[in-house]
Amino acid sequence: MSGPSGPRLTRRGRTWYGAFYIGGVRHIRSTKCTDRKAAATILAQWERDGADPDRAAQDQATLNDALELLVRDRASQALAGKRSEQTVAFYKKKAGVLLHHLGRDLRLGRIDARIVDDYIEKRRFDGAAENTIAKELATLRAALKLCKRRKLWAGDVQAVMPVGFETQYQPRKRFLTVPEMQRLLPQLTSKYAAVVAFIVATGADWSAVARATRDDVASDLTMCTIHGSKNRHRRDRLVPIATHEQRTLLGYALAHADGVGGALFGPWINVRRDLRGACARAGVPPVSPNDLRRTFGTWLRKQGVDPSLIAPAMGHADSRMVERVYGHLPPEDLRSQIAAAVSVHAGLLPVCSGNEGPCCASGSITGVSDGSKIDAPDGLGGLTSPQFPAGFVRGDGIEPPTRGFSIPCSTN
Repeated sequence: MSGPSGPRLTRRGRTWYGAFYIGGVRHIRSTKCTDRKAAATILAQWERDGADPDRAAQDQATLNDALELLVRDRASQALAGKRSEQTVAFYKKKAGVLLHHLGRDLRLGRIDARIVDDYIEKRRFDGAAENTIAKELATLRAALKLCKRRKLWAGDVQAVMPVGFETQYQPRKRFLTVPEMQRLLPQLTSKYAAVVAFIVATGADWSAVARATRDDVASDLTMCTIHGSKNRHRRDRLVPIATHEQRTLLGYALAHADGVGGALFGPWINVRRDLRGACARAGVPPVSPNDLRRTFGTWLRKQGVDPSLIAPAMGHADSRMVERVYGHLPPEDLRSQIAAAVSVHAGLLPVCSGNEGPCCASGSITGVSDGSKIDAPDGLGGLTSPQFPAGFVRGDGIEPPTRGFSIPCSTN
């Protein structure tokens, strides 16, 4: 076999070498074949690949290539503020599971519905939850879509992925009631109780706790800067400290935080384990750092604050996450708020004089409920631990009198 510039197949010892062109440049490569017909087949494939680089890339692309491309893409978006570091970590974790079960060298061209179905069956056999499998498939789907855009894969995502196997997100509803807070905080060391108080007072997510500084808190405890990280909506934001409960908890956090060098808090390595242990000792259901953040939103909603006002304080672009996840009211609280709203619109409740605006007979600043509506008829006065002392009950002042937390702010 020869061409205008010499033979296309030449033999060196027992092995055949092939000559082919890519972009007008002549290349010579070993076919690793001793049979001339087999060598000719490989040479023909090289020539096709040289004429169609996209097809060559598709033939060579592996699952490892696809998932590495996905992680790099998400990391790039995180640098641009469009995704969070937690999201990048999520894709890395799920990519590792896929590579473990499917193999790093699996060619993308081989991925079809049968391979995906076999993967689902194996994961179920391993005991993986359906929601976990769905997240892994979502990662695979995202990688395949990205590879198709980059011309590394020519398949059909819809034909490969199963129908009706999308992630069924079930938002958690756990939050602390005030009596639970009374029982939980004494079970923690003061420095860790300060972190819990800070999150419930400000709605900070866990990553923002590590970024908090003392300078972030206004001297009069009316504002707190939160350094978010998830996306551009949650970067540095000011959270109003408007309720008595917020001010009390934030004051406690300032008094007992153990951070050095300007940082408000020191590291808390085993936060989930320590919270579970403290909850067990307090006799309350376990909570996570995100449940504490949910407590912030839920307490405000229980006191009648509109979700549209809670959302920016939590770093959300709109109120949907508050309504679905961070401020979802139990039926009994929803009923109370509806009844109160109906009464206000019907003119059945008095209107406070001065600048307070409409309020209910109990004297709530929100006009809907007072401290008793969040299961706090006596505030946090029941706490007697040295870390969270009792003895303070809010009296009349700028706000209408309301029973609430009963812990003195030691910074005052």
